[in-house]
Amino acid sequence: MVALAGLNDERALPSLLTALDTDADVWRAIGAVGHLPQSAAELAPRLIRRLADVDHSREWADVSPVALASALAKLDDPAAVPALTEAAQAAVRHEHSRMAEPLPKALASFGPRAAAALDVVRPLTAVADVSLRTAAAGAVWELERRPENVLPLLEGLLDGHRNFDAIDLAGRIGPPAAAALPRLRQILRQQVERNARNEQNGSAVLNDSWTLVHVASALWDIGGTSQAGIVMPALLAAWKDNDSTARDVLACLNRMGPAARPALPQIRTAMQQPQRGEQSWSGALAFDLEVEHTCRAILARLTDLPDPAPAREE
Repeated sequence: MVALAGLNDERALPSLLTALDTDADVWRAIGAVGHLPQSAAELAPRLIRRLADVDHSREWADVSPVALASALAKLDDPAAVPALTEAAQAAVRHEHSRMAEPLPKALASFGPRAAAALDVVRPLTAVADVSLRTAAAGAVWELERRPENVLPLLEGLLDGHRNFDAIDLAGRIGPPAAAALPRLRQILRQQVERNARNEQNGSAVLNDSWTLVHVASALWDIGGTSQAGIVMPALLAAWKDNDSTARDVLACLNRMGPAARPALPQIRTAMQQPQRGEQSWSGALAFDLEVEHTCRAILARLTDLPDPAPAREE
């Protein structure tokens, strides 16, 4: 059932429906249904009913609302919006921030189609829990796309240690989030300096490559070529230190177009390797193929282009 669903094979559907209807391996089914978005008309109503039946007064529900929210987001059926909204209200009412946080994220995946949830989501941007507050801010942005309603929230969220969701939100807002550039550059410089100290002192603490990737990507998406002078070294350093960042680094390099040309030597080196990334996890093959595909796309687009003029850092 799970393997077939993972291959987007509709032969998994009868077993998934049986599991959802009978509770037999239901947790496996919920984790697998997102691979069959073409069957949302049959799967989503079952998940919606299960989400409506969750007892949010219990800290540990029989069926995880987190898993249900994730599955409904992947199925992308807007009929789930009222159930997700009600679940968010219930989780907050019972002060279960851990269970509430995925619900605004799921609502955010529907974009403006979930605008009816704004009255519930917007108050969550003022709660004490930083993770829930960040998720709510992200949902407000995705649901109405009005920078003036989200940018005031970003300042406090970016002060949080390694708040990747807030950094990514700034990147998604793009150029209207230019006011966040000084803070993002500060975070990047601090991390670069911290990594340099680790290397100089022979510290056993690993360099924090993921902070470099998230912040550099946001800087590019907001400031574009004006930030290339600090974005490129950060991306290449992160990739060099931690090969598991390759997919995210390459996604940003792909968006950078001609400005990514200084990365070509590292991309060519990656293409010469028999495999890329850690190979001991279940998604290793898909990861490797995606990295290889993006490398080939960048090489095909940039190999014959002239070197771009050096970027000027603002």
